[in-house]
Amino acid sequence: MKKIFIVFAVAAASYACGGGEREKSATPISNNESNQNPQMGSEKPAEAAASATAAYAGNGKALIEASDCRTCHQDNAKVIGPSYVDVAKKYSERDVKMLAEKIIKGGKGNWGEIPMTPHPNVSQADAEEMVKYILSMKN
Repeated sequence: MKKIFIVFAVAAASYACGGGEREKSATPISNNESNQNPQMGSEKPAEAAASATAAYAGNGKALIEASDCRTCHQDNAKVIGPSYVDVAKKYSERDVKMLAEKIIKGGKGNWGEIPMTPHPNVSQADAEEMVKYILSMKN
């Protein structure tokens, strides 16, 4: 009986630490707003760009709120990592892909010695939306 309990405890601990499969949601985490908005083609180019920026910002914010990002980052205050406002001041829109890769792969050295935890389950597209939201916080 003790052996069965030990095997069960090890299996439960392994699953809790990420050893198990995550349940797949029927609703995708990322939505491509341009494919779902029937009015997108009727907008003027400037309005379409503003609408796309708002969609990225809204979806990027939702992705951040649904993740563990707030454990280390806040909008205006340094916690473990830099504030989002400080990140926005340091980087520009041309850095979106590089910053998205840092979210996925993790990093160390740009903001001190504490490493950023990798997030390999975040897609490149979702990470880029998160970065675009963060960069929209420039003052």
